Amino acid sequence: MATHRLFPSAAILLLALLLRPGLVGGQGWTAKVRTQGSVNGSATTGPAISSVPGVIDVGDNFVISGTGFDPDSLVNFFVATSSGAINYGPLVPWSILSNSLSVFVPVSVSQGQGVVSMEVVNTDQVGFVSNTAYALLQGNPAAGFPSLVAINGNGLSPTSLNPGIALANVETVVVPGSTVTLTGKGFDTDNGVAVDVFCGCPGGKAGPYYFTHGTAGLTSTGLTFTLPSGASGPVTGPGSIRVTNLGNFLASASVAVPIGARITVTSVSQSGSTITVNGTGFSNLTVINLFNEQGGSVVNLGGLDSEGNPNITISLVSDKQFTFTLPAGVSGAAYVQALNPPFIPFTSSGNSSGGAFTAN
Repeated sequence: MATHRLFPSAAILLLALLLRPGLVGGQGWTAKVRTQGSVNGSATTGPAISSVPGVIDVGDNFVISGTGFDPDSLVNFFVATSSGAINYGPLVPWSILSNSLSVFVPVSVSQGQGVVSMEVVNTDQVGFVSNTAYALLQGNPAAGFPSLVAINGNGLSPTSLNPGIALANVETVVVPGSTVTLTGKGFDTDNGVAVDVFCGCPGGKAGPYYFTHGTAGLTSTGLTFTLPSGASGPVTGPGSIRVTNLGNFLASASVAVPIGARITVTSVSQSGSTITVNGTGFSNLTVINLFNEQGGSVVNLGGLDSEGNPNITISLVSDKQFTFTLPAGVSGAAYVQALNPPFIPFTSSGNSSGGAFTAN
């Protein structure tokens, strides 16, 4: 069984490093090698990116600032998606200066999960590739695109541009049966919008929920509605929300947000080899870290294996309880940490005292 050496006190790093692949690289043809968005790394030769806008819109222009650009510079444009990063490039700049590139983002580019990473490649210089720059990816309302920028008054988290996370997320919870307010731009008030809520539900989502022309609460910059509960609503656990304009079926990015309750661990108990964990926000997608001191060091027997499967399988009792079988060899002080996708700090139980127990 694979183990990961992490101390509970360092659990704020969570499994972001263990569970999420980097955004650079992925599907699509790539001009070959790697910022107010976010600038990561540096280039010692050839092109170097110093800044990009914090938000880049599909269907609009943006400028990359830096050094070492030349007439053969191209831009790899990696969009985060649920199936991995997809390169919608290489994009050809329409204006090239040694210190700036002006680039148009084609309307065929999907907003994906709301984050893009870029690199500049001087194709006339083999191996001359810039550092990586990150930006939020939204849509140009003038081109008919909706964008989702806040949920219940909470804007996109700064962690969205963290290279170890690289997806748009908000640090709040939406509750079925309660009012949800989506804030954005470019919502279609003439034809209406559809809202998809992706979750650990049968089929992977609830909805679409339709809000047609004249619906109370629908404006070009927002939508307020009651999130359905029960059979037609999403289930507690990880989730994300996407808005689609019904006049042209162009969609916003999917923005990650927990559903029902934030994940917590309040107590852990043992009966024989069965461990019972109580808390909130559990789902059939929940993954655990199980820390235990073995051989004088703390090891993590949980997390995901190299193929992305949980090292420890849980049995979900409800959104407030699950059980698992204690792995062989675990004894003494132990600690359970629960995480939901997308495996970021806000979707982790953290290192609260409720996760501690003594294994025997």
